[in-house]
Amino acid sequence: MKNYYQVLDLLKTKLEADPLVQTITNVDEESFDLDKKNIYPIVDILCESAVIGLQTITFTFTITALDIRDINQNPRTDKFVGNDNKQDNLNTTLAILNRLYKSITKFGDDVTIVNEPTPEPRIYQHENLLDGWQMTLELETPNTEISVC
Repeated sequence: MKNYYQVLDLLKTKLEADPLVQTITNVDEESFDLDKKNIYPIVDILCESAVIGLQTITFTFTITALDIRDINQNPRTDKFVGNDNKQDNLNTTLAILNRLYKSITKFGDDVTIVNEPTPEPRIYQHENLLDGWQMTLELETPNTEISVC
């Protein structure tokens, strides 16, 4: 049975192909921002659960895409945009998640998306003042385990 590896490898491969993604991690949410050598934007893949059915296995992944906040020390008068790149970070990281979702829908019959994800913004997350989006993605694969008789 290689279903978990198959789905994890699919996610990693699709994210590696994205020109905006610089670092991909597979650790718990509290730990992925601790490596000082990270290059941003960073995407973390975390498997939350798996449902084993007779015909399929459904994995629930939390995918988090974040970029580092750059604060300009020069004051701005534009209160909507502010003096940082928060809007740019949100745009970039949502594009990463959107491309991941769209690329998986074109993958074929081996892995299918069960739901349409609803990304949620993450503002000033973790140690390095990161902004971005997080989505839950349910992926279904055929249960190809040898049947037990």
